[in-house]
This record gives sequence, structure tokens and C-alpha cells, in this order.
Amino acid sequence: MILQRLKESLYFWRRHLAALFVISAPFALIGEAFQWLVGPVIVNDAGGQVVGFNAASMLFLMMLRPLAEGALIFQLSIIQRGDGQGPWHSILAAFLRFPYLLGTYFLMALAVSVGWMLLFFPAFWIYARLCFAPFRVMLRGDTPLNALRTAFTRSGPCQWHLLAAILLAGTLVFAVAGFTNSLLVGVLGDHPGVLLVASLVVSLAATLVNVVAFRFWTLHDQD
Repeated sequence: MILQRLKESLYFWRRHLAALFVISAPFALIGEAFQWLVGPVIVNDAGGQVVGFNAASMLFLMMLRPLAEGALIFQLSIIQRGDGQGPWHSILAAFLRFPYLLGTYFLMALAVSVGWMLLFFPAFWIYARLCFAPFRVMLRGDTPLNALRTAFTRSGPCQWHLLAAILLAGTLVFAVAGFTNSLLVGVLGDHPGVLLVASLVVSLAATLVNVVAFRFWTLHDQD
């Protein structure tokens, strides 16, 4: 069943690459542009060693992620329904639900952080149990707390399949990100334009994890 769900998600992802790209690309561009203006999140010294983090860039990207995820979730629902609405409908819907999305992702981050303190596997398990929550916020109009409670309950019957599928999808995304960065930097060099292209590719690849969660959500969390 795990491989079947992953296969279904990959088929959906490949078939709708363009519709996913028009959502992932603007947010990737905004994130890169902000880092050009303010500085990258990771600060390196002249020798390439990490010396610190840029708090302003980190905070901005943390605020941007719920908006990007919300727009992507709404876009997935549009694709599934076969509506002809453009990407601006998805982005506007995410703006309207932004305070609720922000609260939901903040609470999810706290829960996952507790999992990291207990080692990495509990963190992934907690994320899998709560990953339906943003879908409920965007598509059911739930409040953050109710969305998290319901997500934890609804993900119970499929938790291990969901966890395994998310881990497999995340591994694929990680491999694509590493290969893309190595290839582009090796061929074109390390400069902002190359990093921007890599960011666009990686952000599109990362939507696969959302597609996997969406596939399980449509099967296990329908009211």
C-alpha cells in the first residue's frame, strides 16, 4: 500500500507540474530576493565555515512558509476538482487564512521540536500525525487547535503508511536537491543566479511531500 500511494502521488505530481510550479515558484523567488537584500539565513566566514544565522531572513522565511503551504494546499484542491481557477485564487485564499495557518504551523513546529529532543524518529512520526491539520485549516475552515486534534485522530488508522510514504518522498526530494545543487554549481559556478534556479527546482520537487499528504488526506480525513 505504501508504494501504491507513493506511485499515485508521483503520477499526480508529474501530471500537474505546471499547476504546482506556478504556486511554488513565486514563493521561492520571494524568499531568494529577501535573502539577496538582507543576507542569507546561514552566515559563513571567508573559509566557508558556518559562523551564525541571519535572524531577519530566518524569521521572514518562517513567516513565508505557512502562506506558501496554504496556497499549495488550495491549489491541490482546485486541481482535484478540475476547476479553471488561476493560481491567484489559491494565493488569495492563503492570505485570508494566514493567521490560522501561522498558528497551526507554529503549534506543529513546537510539537515536532519536542520530537527532535527525543531523537529524529519521533519528530517524523509527530509530523505525520499532524500533517492533515493545514488541510483542515485551508479546506475545512477549522481553527488551529481543532485542526490539530482532528488531524491526530484521523491520521491514526494510516499513520505508519503515511509516515513511510512521507519519508520516501522526502528522501526523493533530498536527493533531487543535492543533485541539482551539485550539478548547477559544478557547471555554472556558485553565484546568486545559480542558487535562484536551484531554489526553483527544489521548491517544485518539495511539493511532492505535500501531494503525498494530500493523497492520504483525501482518503482518510473526509467529513
